[in-house]
Amino acid sequence: MAKTNFSGPITTGPIQVNTGETVGVNVRDAAFVLNKMAFPISYANFVVADDDDKIAVTGSNGASTTSVTLVDSTQNVPGITSDGGFEMASVVTLTSSGNDSARTASISGTDVLGNAQTEDITMGNAGAVTTVKTWKTITSVTVDGSGTAGTLKMGVDESGLISMACRSMFNEYPLAQASTTTDKNLANNIVIPAWSRITDIRFIVNTAFDTAGFDMQIGANVAQASGSLTNSLDLDYFAGDADNDVSGIASHHIPTGMDQTSAQMKNCLNVSDDDASGYEMDKAVVITCATDDTLSAGDGVLSIEWLQRVNNTN
Repeated sequence: MAKTNFSGPITTGPIQVNTGETVGVNVRDAAFVLNKMAFPISYANFVVADDDDKIAVTGSNGASTTSVTLVDSTQNVPGITSDGGFEMASVVTLTSSGNDSARTASISGTDVLGNAQTEDITMGNAGAVTTVKTWKTITSVTVDGSGTAGTLKMGVDESGLISMACRSMFNEYPLAQASTTTDKNLANNIVIPAWSRITDIRFIVNTAFDTAGFDMQIGANVAQASGSLTNSLDLDYFAGDADNDVSGIASHHIPTGMDQTSAQMKNCLNVSDDDASGYEMDKAVVITCATDDTLSAGDGVLSIEWLQRVNNTN
């Protein structure tokens, strides 16, 4: 099927600029054509098996560990892929057998979009601590000072945050395509051009997620200084928070059915608002959720509407 692509905004109306004060004659009456994309998700995309030593085991990381030995620095941290073939990301736990509360672990790896990220985390006292960021891969972990007081292990927790990029390499649902399918359909992608204005975000739940809380955040990549992509993922850039429950059958939309702060609204009014000046970039939308219980049911569709590049045209 033939198609026509437009990189900039599409407008309607005969008068494009203001040259006077007479409505209908010389006052701008142009409007912008709305764009919309949707991404389906299933409960299965957010089921992670509890495994507190998937990333690092105590047998390889005894007392005085300063450079953590990883099980596999190339493995996908949560061990799950989204419908459409992209690997996902999750938070990581670090469990100390001794008192490491004065120690800091420095973690390096990649976020769900494959960009480099780092995190420093204060370790625990004979217990576990959980990262703030979600991780697709972890490539190195170091501990400051004299190292750990006792053994250390690292793993994943099914009740922690799990991130999914709203991108697909093939249309697994609803077209039942696979990586081997020819002429792949890429309808399940939400990437918003720089300078655009989001007018609506909603999560439409058709089958309830069977958990006491399915808390959703909608984030994106944000250009850092000099356009760097390191530590560029903002998990709640557009909407949602840690208590934004969208488990029930409904159309959960901003700002009432899906939480949104004034800062998040500003980011929607110009998706490039927090980008480093001169390095404004397209936004790859990321869903991040936490569940209170192991899921066995639930389906929904994230839908986002925007006016394309309207903040960068006159």
